[in-house]
Amino acid sequence: MTKFLKYIRPLPAPQNAVLYILVIFVLMIGCNGANASGKIALQLAWKHQFQFAGYYAAHHKGFYNRAGLDVSIVEGGVGKFAREEVLEGRAQYGVAGSELLLHRKDGAPFVVLAPIFQHSPSILLVRKDSGIINIQGLIDKKIMLLSGYKDADILVALLNEGISSDQYQRLDQSYNIEDLIKQRTDAVSAYVTNEPWQMQQKGVDPLVISPMAYGVDFYSDCLFTSEKEIEHHPQRVQKFLYASLRGWEYAMAHPQEIIDLLSGRYKVNKTKAHLAYEAREIRKIMMPDLVEIGHMNPGRWQHIKQTYEKLGLIDADFSLDGFLYNPQQKSDYRKIKQIFFVALGFIALFAIGSGILFLFNRKLAAEVKERKQAQKEMARQKQRAEQYLHVATVMFVSLDADGKVNMINEKACAVLECSKKDIIGQNLFDMFLTKSQKQEFKNIFKNMVNGTISGTEYYENEIITPKGEIKYIAWHTTTVRDARGKIVGVLCSGDDLSEKRKLQDQLIQSQKMESIGSLAGGIAHEFNNILTIILGNNEMNMRELPASRSALQHRAKRIEVAGIRGRDVVRQLLTFSKQDSPARQIIDMRSILQSAMELIRSSVPANIKIKLNISDSIYPVFGNGTQINQVVINLCGNAIDAMSAKGGFLMVVLRNEIVEDRFAGPHPALKPGKYAKLIVADNGTGMDEKTRERIFEPYYTTKPMGKGTGIGLAVVHGIIKRHKGFIDVHSRLDRGTAFTLFFPAHDANRPEQSKTLP
Repeated sequence: MTKFLKYIRPLPAPQNAVLYILVIFVLMIGCNGANASGKIALQLAWKHQFQFAGYYAAHHKGFYNRAGLDVSIVEGGVGKFAREEVLEGRAQYGVAGSELLLHRKDGAPFVVLAPIFQHSPSILLVRKDSGIINIQGLIDKKIMLLSGYKDADILVALLNEGISSDQYQRLDQSYNIEDLIKQRTDAVSAYVTNEPWQMQQKGVDPLVISPMAYGVDFYSDCLFTSEKEIEHHPQRVQKFLYASLRGWEYAMAHPQEIIDLLSGRYKVNKTKAHLAYEAREIRKIMMPDLVEIGHMNPGRWQHIKQTYEKLGLIDADFSLDGFLYNPQQKSDYRKIKQIFFVALGFIALFAIGSGILFLFNRKLAAEVKERKQAQKEMARQKQRAEQYLHVATVMFVSLDADGKVNMINEKACAVLECSKKDIIGQNLFDMFLTKSQKQEFKNIFKNMVNGTISGTEYYENEIITPKGEIKYIAWHTTTVRDARGKIVGVLCSGDDLSEKRKLQDQLIQSQKMESIGSLAGGIAHEFNNILTIILGNNEMNMRELPASRSALQHRAKRIEVAGIRGRDVVRQLLTFSKQDSPARQIIDMRSILQSAMELIRSSVPANIKIKLNISDSIYPVFGNGTQINQVVINLCGNAIDAMSAKGGFLMVVLRNEIVEDRFAGPHPALKPGKYAKLIVADNGTGMDEKTRERIFEPYYTTKPMGKGTGIGLAVVHGIIKRHKGFIDVHSRLDRGTAFTLFFPAHDANRPEQSKTLP
């Protein structure tokens, strides 16, 4: 066009500017028509597979080329949808399902050219051995579906059978058939052309539940375009549709040739046997032997519209006019009329120049005013939404596309132990995650923002607060999109499960100790019977042996020592398993502790210092003094062993304590009331978290072979439990350990039911 204009001589009169504009406009329209047969793109609904066989045939067998069309076939995938590509003009044609009707209702100018599949391949898939044989069997079951109403035919089939959404548990589609095979879900939405084959290859028999059996019959894989394409290139539309349908006829007549093409040229990630299965199933839902390929019945579309009405997605008075392609409707002289009316418009523009400019300025001012009012309303709604979030009892954290916090509510600040000014604008992963978790969750977040994984996810993980406290949080995350559908961030809602997990761990530990105790008691009784026989017979042998046989006497003495040691172990086991019930009475903790410490001092190495702090008056305790003495000696002995290499300080504290509800709440075994509190602390080697969790397990020990039996702390735990007390342990590796024991104070006004420990 530029080359042509340089040969036009300038016209002297200014009024001839209108003629210039008309000439340029005519040339623009002419150029547009000249490019009518330029390059065009067909956007597929998913990745290359036999599902799109007809288009490959049209391309590689020359049907498009002979129609004068230069067509590129574009592969789809996660986050790349045909309807968006056509709407944005990046593709002129696309393949999609019957949901095109919903987008048409929302204003998208889509026009269906031809439905390739006469029936939808969409099904519900269950394991054949699950006992589910029909759609009624899914009541109270887990069903994995696509988000929103993308599985509309399945949702309506459920409604047709009177199954409402609260009668089954809906899960988000994971696109992983292993979820059904491993029975993490009872049913999953699938394609009859694909997933049943995958299950069979894994040795699991599938059972198909089709919406068609419940009165829902949709078209699928519809070839569509836009009103703009039909308006500007009507002949190209007809040529493209004709060539595509010829391609489908060829593909259905020569399926093996297309399978070889997909395997060789397109490198499809499916075996030829899988593609052959797909071809057979597609033939069933296309029915090319009975129905002309691409046949479209307006009555079927009315049925589809009524189906969407049941879900409340479309109004009954919505018209299908313009949605279904009719090649007979031609707009003759349309471009001539356009040229004529546009020319009149330009003439009118030059004729009333200043008036139009005035009206434009008035309209612009009105639009600016409306926009400001809309912005104020949006700001007001945003402020109200943030107020609701801030008073919520659930954590809410909003992240931008880089993982930086742009909104956080009061509950989240309280749980994370930070203020808004400290966290807004900061990277959430760098602030609260451990090193082992940081990269993993950064990758998950990146995939969510890129749209490569589902938009709604559930995670549980540990966090570390700025104060060093470890908390366990359950996160529900969902992607946030802008007006164009682009993912711009992630909204996270969270629940603090720390206390719940702690209570669960305490319950599991209690059940474990109870089970091991029962086992230990049974073993101890049997072992005690054996020891009685050994010690009794050995004692008789020692009496009968002459003194001159010193070697035999020495061996018998060693048997006696070992037997006595075994008897002591049996007593510890019986104590641990609650089957030894020593007498109890009101005891003075001060005197017991002082007596025990005198024995301990005599065996403490010189590099260990003892600090003893006993209050003047200690609440009396109802229990067994011998067992409490055993607790003190055991704990102090372990502390001394932990400091034997480098030395240190052993601190033993005894004082009164009144436990209030706020402290007892996180510890169900500790009731509010008065207690004699005993603390045994050292600054020795300490323990890591995994070791600390197992110290009360019988026969678990970190000491070298021959240095300990591994039941000392298990016995301590059993004694404290039988005294209805509580034991708490704090330890840090290379920093030391502190055992805190609570013994309930004796109430002189409450009669004791038994004089022996339970």
